[in-house]
Amino acid sequence: MKDFFIRNNAYHIWATNLLYDSIVSLSDEDYKKDLGLFFKSIHGTLNHLLIVEKVWYSRLKGDVYIPSSLAEEIETDRQTLKSRMVESLELWNSLISGIDSSIWDTKFRYKTMRGFEVELIYCDVIQHNFNHRTHHRGQITTAITQLGGNSPEIDYVYYLQTKGK
Repeated sequence: MKDFFIRNNAYHIWATNLLYDSIVSLSDEDYKKDLGLFFKSIHGTLNHLLIVEKVWYSRLKGDVYIPSSLAEEIETDRQTLKSRMVESLELWNSLISGIDSSIWDTKFRYKTMRGFEVELIYCDVIQHNFNHRTHHRGQITTAITQLGGNSPEIDYVYYLQTKGK
């Protein structure tokens, strides 16, 4: 399980870097344009991803990070946002590496941002985080093509083929 999640996180770092490479040529206007995404723009969606990374990472570390909103703009500059996102994703490697194998199927308890107590299986919480990243990257790739750009091929199978895994 641990090796799977470390490999999965490496994929997400790879996919995030490719995604950022594909938006570097977008004008600031297009990058911040409301395209009807849940968090409106590519910029808004990337900020949301960073916020949620911080929320889940802090929960799993036993801390509490509560942003003012899931749509909060915590980084205005796109290059700094990329750096912070990749740094955040890299933190997951040490978190996952340090997980005792006996807890994968145990219950993980946390409070939602609305204050509700929730109990989920530990490995499902981590998998949710990975799925959440994929979901929003999919929205961003659609936005890139709507803007006339080239969307990167970031399916997991491409990562595996590229990395020879």
